[in-house]
This record gives sequence, C-alpha cells and structure tokens, in this order.
Amino acid sequence: MKKHLLRTLFLLLFTFSFGSLHAQCTIDSTVTAAGIYPDTLPVATASSPYSQDITFVMLTDTLGLTISNYQLASITGLPIGLSWQCNNPGNGCNYNPATSIYGCVNISGTPLIPGNYTMNVTVVADVQLVGQQNITFQRPLIVLPGIVSNPGFSMQNAMGCNSLTVQFTNNNPGQSAYTWDFGNGIQSTLENPPPQTYTTPGTYVVTQTCTPNVSPDYFLTELTVAAIPNNYGGFADDPDIYFLLLDSAGNQVYDSHPSISNTFPPVAFTLPNIPLDSGNYTVVVKDEDGGLFGADDDLGQIQFNRQNNPTGTGTGTVSGASGQLIVNYSIFKTPINTSVATDTVIVYETPAIPTINSSGPLLLCEGNSVTLKLNDSINHIQWFSDSLLLTNDTLNTYTPLVSGNYSVTITTEYGCSASSAVSSVQIIPLPPKPNFFINGNTFTTALSGYNFQWYLNGVAIAGATQTSYNATTSGTYTLCATDSNGCSRCSDDLIFTATAINEISSDTFSIYPNPGNGQFTIQFNTTTASPKTIVLQDLSGRIIEKVSDINQSEYHHTNTLNSGTYLVYYLSSTKSKPVKLIVY
Repeated sequence: MKKHLLRTLFLLLFTFSFGSLHAQCTIDSTVTAAGIYPDTLPVATASSPYSQDITFVMLTDTLGLTISNYQLASITGLPIGLSWQCNNPGNGCNYNPATSIYGCVNISGTPLIPGNYTMNVTVVADVQLVGQQNITFQRPLIVLPGIVSNPGFSMQNAMGCNSLTVQFTNNNPGQSAYTWDFGNGIQSTLENPPPQTYTTPGTYVVTQTCTPNVSPDYFLTELTVAAIPNNYGGFADDPDIYFLLLDSAGNQVYDSHPSISNTFPPVAFTLPNIPLDSGNYTVVVKDEDGGLFGADDDLGQIQFNRQNNPTGTGTGTVSGASGQLIVNYSIFKTPINTSVATDTVIVYETPAIPTINSSGPLLLCEGNSVTLKLNDSINHIQWFSDSLLLTNDTLNTYTPLVSGNYSVTITTEYGCSASSAVSSVQIIPLPPKPNFFINGNTFTTALSGYNFQWYLNGVAIAGATQTSYNATTSGTYTLCATDSNGCSRCSDDLIFTATAINEISSDTFSIYPNPGNGQFTIQFNTTTASPKTIVLQDLSGRIIEKVSDINQSEYHHTNTLNSGTYLVYYLSSTKSKPVKLIVY
C-alpha cells in the first residue's frame, strides 16, 4: 500500500510540475496544407508518460485579405495530467505567417483518468480590415486504462472515478490455491477472479494469497518405545531394544542399531530425519538376545501413514504375551510457503450533478437577456451549446446570445466529471418594424398578423388597435406590433401636425398630383415676375429642400422623397400659407 501511495504522489507531482519540463516540439515540414497535424492523436495510457508534437500550418491570407498574426490562445479539453507548450512561449505563442507558415505544440504529461476526450485548439488570427477572428480545431484523444502490476497480479483501471470497475490478471497461474481480498468486503478463491466495481470513493488494498502447486516433504523425526509385552526381560536379562522400519513393500529402510541395552521402556531413539514416501510404513520392535538367550525376541509391530497427524501412537501385541507394544512417533511435514501480493485501488469521488439556474424565463424576446448560473464555482467548468463546446466559456455564469440547448460539464482536479441537465433557451425574433404611411390625417400600416397599438406622446391610445388610425390631434405618434409571445417592435416616432382638408390648397399656388410618389408640379397663381422660392419641410419643422430663383409659373419637382407628410411654403415678401404634401 505504501508503495502505491508513493507512486500516486509521484504521479501527481509529475502532473502538476511537468509544465516546466516540456520538450521542445519538432515541426513536421512535410505537411503544407493549412491545418493542424496529425489528424488523429496517438492513443495514451493512464498512469503512463505521454508526449506528442502537433504541427500548425498557417494561411497567409483569406479571401484576398492578409493575415498578419496568429496566436495560439488556448488548448482545452485535455485529460487531467496533460498540459501543452508552444515552441515560442516567450512571444506569447504568437506567429507571423509572413516569416514562417509553421508552428508547433508539445502535448506532454501523464494522464490519470482513462476515457474519450476532445482536445479543442483555439487560434486567434489578425485579418486585414476584419480584425481578430477565432478559429477552433477539435481533435479526439483516447486514454486507455492503465495497468498496475506486481509479481502476484496486475490491475487494469486501478485509479479513477466512482463507480470504478477494475479488472484483475493473475500473474501466477496454475498454482494450488488462491485467496483474493479486494478490500471492498468481497473475497474470492478463483484463480482468475471477476472484475470488481468500487462505488464509494476511497483507497482499497487488494491482497492475493497464493499457495504454490508443490508437494511437501515428510520425515520421521522421533520414535519412542513407550511399553513392551510384560513377560519380556527378567532379573538376569533386561531388554535390549531396537527397531526396524519397513516400507509398504516390506523393504527395510532403516535399522536403529545399536540397540539400547538393558533398558526398560520408555526408550527414545535419536533419528536422522528419515524421509517418508506415500504409503504405509511398519515399525518392527525387537529385543536383541543372541548367544545364551537364543534368537532376538519379537516385541510386536505397528503401522502408520505419513498423512496421519504429525504425532501418533501405535500399539501392537505379541502372541502368547500379555500387555501391549506402545510406540510414539513424530512426523515432520515441510511447510509450503504461500506468497502474498498487495496493491492499491484508488477511487476518486464523482461530483454531484450540477444544476443550472436562470435569472429569468428561458423563453425571451430578442433584445432581452437571461443569465444562466451554475451552482458550482470550485471545479473546472465548461459550457456547451447543442453538445458543442463553447470555447473559453469556463465561468459559472453564461449569457446566451442565440437559441440553443445549454449544458455544463464540471471536472474535478482528479478528472472526475458530471454534466448538468439541458436548459433550453429560446430567443424569439421581434416582429418586423411596423412602418406606416399617411393619407391626410389617416395613418395606415401594411403589416398584418400581429396585435397593434397606436401611441400618442408615448401613451397608448385607447381602442387604437387596428392597422390604421385617424389622427385628430397634433403630437408624436408611434405604432407597436406585438406577436403571440408578447414580443414587440415599434415604429419610428412621427411628429404630426393635424390640418384640415381645406389646407391642401393655397391662394398663391397649388400642387399636383397630391398625394403622389414624390414627383410633383407646383402651379403658381401669382402674376408677379419676381423670382420665387419654395421651401419643403417635414412635420417636425426640419427643412428638407429649398429651391430659389424660380422664374416660371410652374416648378417640376423630380427628386425622390421618403413616404410621409410634408409642408410646402411659397416665399415672396411674406411666407405663404402651407400646403400639405402626402408622399406614399
């Protein structure tokens, strides 16, 4: 366990300090088309060092516009443990394509958590006449589960987020017996145990106890004759005891001579650790006589098997004698030493599913705004729109500018992630601007399909909700159109002067056609020969045109006028009464 914790600490230190140890990247000058290379990054393995160079090939212009600078702004989405370094960090990773179209980046470190990652590379280009433009490239990066190994077993995916499933491989196959303790309350005696899923964060010590597939050795180490039949030995002839050891085939394998003379039991023999094979053994005990007393006396025999208990007692009898032969013996079985291997599974906590709150309704009109706020400000944050990563949007608030399905993924320092539910934001376009034209005192709009409201001086006119309105009061008029979602757009303000119908004509001149399209003729009724001056004003009093030195009895106006209502004056020594001109 201590070994694994030290290894983990080393990996973490390696991860967070590796930024200063990046190797200088090497440019692949064989590629010439604009883009980043390679298209597919080599597969990485968790807990194993990784290093990969990426080459950038830059455009010098686009659509005829010169690109003066590229800046490698960011690389996001890398697995925990990997970081990046461009080949000119002292210049802020800025590149002038006029100097060289190449640049490179080195991705290095030790990824900690397996998974499928998407690396997002953001480049800022300075484009002539256009300004800065963001360009984002995406490249997939796969991190395979790492393998932690020791002499007893290997573990795949031994470090990660809960729920973490770990596979085990037995490095000592074919042994006699196994006992596995996975540290999670589950044990197994299988040679190849099933995968284990760790659902609770923590550190789990896995232990494998392996009994080797070997046979023990057996030795007869002690033998004592504890008793013999009663009528052996006497006043002049105490027993002289010895024994013979016979194997299962009757072959003698040991003779305890010399005998232990003139000694009554118990008689203990010192043995040279006699090896025993399988099968039954026979101990034949005798009293050595010879000479005057004739042949050796048979004191009886016992049998034993090496599989019996380490110590045993055998009894035997001799025909024609009272009492028993009692033999005590000890058998030593060499121990089979088991091997014990341990390693550690580390499970990090997966964060709780984040929640997005909004500052207002998610259905809103164009021009309004809503702020999405995440209930997390500790972990790394990444916003998505319609499952696409939003580059550089990593704060805990986000203000959508377009309709979309917005979500957030948070990632802990150990690479454990959780994603929020989707917040669907719908931004309703405003209705078209409700322009209207004037005919006399009547305002009319061609727009339809909306709810309308006419305003005078910023106040809604009661009942004025149709497409036209007959104005009887001078003032500032506005028309607003509202759709079924409550989204509104209003016209420009119109300063209107109410006039009577008889003001269409003047004693000194007349205008025709009126209403018209902006091209009209003025017919002067005066007989004076002095030059004449015409002034054209809008209803706010702003002079639109002034034409002087008119010597004819008619003036033809051919300039274009916007739709609306105008006032026309004839100037001589005095200012004439105005004539209302309507242009549609």
